[in-house]
Amino acid sequence: MELKEVTQKIRQIFKVDDIRDLPSRILGAILSPDARQYYDAYISVCPDMSEDWLQKTYQFYLSDRKEKKQDYTPRSLALLLSVLTSCGERSVYDACAGSGSLTIRKWCVSPDAEFLCDELDGNVIPLLLFNLALRNISARVRRRDILAGETYEEYRLTRGDRYSSIERLMFPDNESVISDVAISNPPFNLPGRFQIEACPLDLSANYRFIMNGVSNSKRLFGIILPAGILGNMAEKDSREWLFRNAGLKAAISLPENMFESTPVATCILLFDKDRKDDRLLVVDVSKSCDKFVREQRGEGDRSHTERIYRKTFNVFNEDQISAIWEIVECGKEVRNVSQFVDIPLLESHGWSFMLGSYLVPDLDSNTQHRDFNQIISDINRVIRERNIVKVTVNKVWAERLGLDSIIEMSEANAEIVRGINESFRFFKNYEVKEQILEDRYIASSASKVFRIENMDKETLSSIMYIFIPIYKQHLMYLNNEENRLLAELRDAMLPLLMNGKLELSGEQRDAEAKEESL
Repeated sequence: MELKEVTQKIRQIFKVDDIRDLPSRILGAILSPDARQYYDAYISVCPDMSEDWLQKTYQFYLSDRKEKKQDYTPRSLALLLSVLTSCGERSVYDACAGSGSLTIRKWCVSPDAEFLCDELDGNVIPLLLFNLALRNISARVRRRDILAGETYEEYRLTRGDRYSSIERLMFPDNESVISDVAISNPPFNLPGRFQIEACPLDLSANYRFIMNGVSNSKRLFGIILPAGILGNMAEKDSREWLFRNAGLKAAISLPENMFESTPVATCILLFDKDRKDDRLLVVDVSKSCDKFVREQRGEGDRSHTERIYRKTFNVFNEDQISAIWEIVECGKEVRNVSQFVDIPLLESHGWSFMLGSYLVPDLDSNTQHRDFNQIISDINRVIRERNIVKVTVNKVWAERLGLDSIIEMSEANAEIVRGINESFRFFKNYEVKEQILEDRYIASSASKVFRIENMDKETLSSIMYIFIPIYKQHLMYLNNEENRLLAELRDAMLPLLMNGKLELSGEQRDAEAKEESL
């Protein structure tokens, strides 16, 4: 079924006119004596318990990408993380649980496990509670700010004959709970620096989320984060500390464009407190994926609702997930895909967790590559051309125009380029003549501005030769519309002036009389 059709049926179940009221209606339904009838009605529409349609509805209509960085875990990525963290676990901690996508996939792998789910957004917790109770999962759900270490609400779900019962606790528990396994897909790159007793370093929010999962798991912990953390030189010490002190077992680079609302590439960091090896398994499966095309009718007026929009995502199929699991579980080294890296090699490469830093070129290959500086020169030629035109746009307008994903891509690319430029410092026998340039072609603004500038005083961007004719055509259309409406106004006014139904003021008549006398 199409998302729009499912959403309409969900709205009917909970008697929702305004989609923004969906969370409060769900909460009222599951805490009422008639909760069972809502679960039955939902199953009649969405019988596949491995699928989370509530997540898709919330993601499309209600999620907050700008402030809360909400982008919920894709199904295939959730399944991959679930199998990578399997060890016969009886308890699972899901940090930043959202609507429960990771928990649902983990439940499919470990149906008898007890779950603890932490989530800060009170607006999405009703969906999380509904998803867990619907599947008869035993769990505790806390509205908790992990970064601040504060718990505000807590619910307990107890298995029943078919659905879990839900109890809202009067006094929420703020104490840490150690589970066998922890999983997490937190919001990426939140601002702020954090310090905790277990680690002497000043941590970014990404690393604070990592330490939360490490501290609350007995053995395995897997977390999804932006790929930029794998090589950012500013966080070199944090990566070293994770490997030496937190049991980091594997760093897995994932494809870009797996998430609904951001194209940035991500990664999985897998921790194992029983790690036997003083080597890190570095894995790159960024090219090992399938394409999935989602079709969706447009929103708004008829011109949009009659159109089918298509969006392409990268996904893992079951064979690819099995292959990745086998590499990690068995410690397999596969050419150009996975490699063990020891501490001296990590140290010599700035504690990079990216496979490309350690790949040994095939010296027997006949493939001839250009000089690095020639390639960098061509990269910079492309960047200079792109930077000639700079767009500065209000954040709200950027989202409306679909430019928010371009801005995110630019920010992610800038982080990658910084890492590459930093790596040039480690070349001992090769001189890199110029750094890769920064992107300066797009920026968001809190003020209400939309500005397109040609930044080079000598060169006119080639896009202008495409844009200006379209702009001229748009101006001609608007000019013609203005002339048509002026003519319509003239034709409407003249008869009324001629028959006296439209009278002129005395001042206007005196002016006309004066003109006639002259």
